[in-house]
Amino acid sequence: MRIALIQSEPAFGEPERNLEALRGAIASVEADIYVLPELCLTGYDFEDRAELARFAEEPGGPLASALAEAALGRGAGISFGFAEAAPGGRLFNSALLALPGGPRRVYRKTHLFAREKLLFEPGDTGFFVEEFRGLKVGPAICFDWIFPEAFRTLALLGADLVAHSANLVLPYCQRAGFARAVENRVYVATANRTGREERGGRSLSFTGGSVLVSPEGAYLLELPADRPAVAATSSAVIDSPPFSSASRMRSIVWRTIFIGSVDDGVLAARIPRRSSMAPCVISGGTVAAKRR
Repeated sequence: MRIALIQSEPAFGEPERNLEALRGAIASVEADIYVLPELCLTGYDFEDRAELARFAEEPGGPLASALAEAALGRGAGISFGFAEAAPGGRLFNSALLALPGGPRRVYRKTHLFAREKLLFEPGDTGFFVEEFRGLKVGPAICFDWIFPEAFRTLALLGADLVAHSANLVLPYCQRAGFARAVENRVYVATANRTGREERGGRSLSFTGGSVLVSPEGAYLLELPADRPAVAATSSAVIDSPPFSSASRMRSIVWRTIFIGSVDDGVLAARIPRRSSMAPCVISGGTVAAKRR
C-alpha cells in the first residue's frame, strides 16, 4: 500500500482554483491512497454561518465529487476535508473517504476547535473504518488528534491507517503523531496545509509539516513547513495483510492488554494481572481505577 500526502495552500473562497491545484497534485504522484487537508477546497476561517453556507456542499456535490474522482480515476482511494451541507440547514466540518469500487463515507468532525463551534454542528457520525486492499482506514480531522481516545477508538475498530486531514495552527501535532502511532499500533497520516489567512481582523498561520508515522514511530514522510508539497512512499509501506503474523499478534496483545475494547461506548482499559490496580474505565471523560 503506497500512501501519499498532499499538503496544499488553498486560496480562501476560490474552490474551483483549489480543486485544480489539488487535481494537479494528485496527478503528480502514484499512490494507492491520497490523504489531503481539512477544508482543502474552500479555505478555513469563515466569517459566519452565512458565508460558510455559500461554500458548503453535499458529499455528492460537484466539487467534492470531482476531487474524489481525481483519485478514483487512477484506481486509488482518497480522504479529504470539505465543508458539508446537510439536510435541515446543518453545516459540518467533514471528511470524505472514497474508495475504488467501494463506499463513499462521510466522517463529521467530533472535536471542533475554537471558532469552529460558532460555525459547524458537532459531528454526529462517530468514528469508523473501511477496508481497502487489505488495509483498514479510518478518517479523523485536525483537533481530534489532541484527545487520545479519538485515535484509540479507531485502533479498537481495527484501523491500520488513520487518515488525518488537518488545518493545524498549533505546533504540537506533527511530533505527537509519534505517540498516537506507537501507542495504538497504527500508521498515522497527517495531511496539513500551509499559508496564512487574514480575515475579520484575525490572522491564522498554518504549520504545514505533514507527516506519515509508522506503528514503530518511524517518520516515513515529512513535508516542509512553509510551502505546498506532495510526497508518497516509494514502495508499499503496509503489506497485505497489513502486518506479518507475528507483528499482528503483538498488535492484538498490545490492544487487549493496554487499550481494551469498545463496549457500548465505554472504553475499558485492562491492566495486567501482575498490577495491583483493577481495570480502569474511561467514560464520559472520567478515568477511574481501584486498588485490588
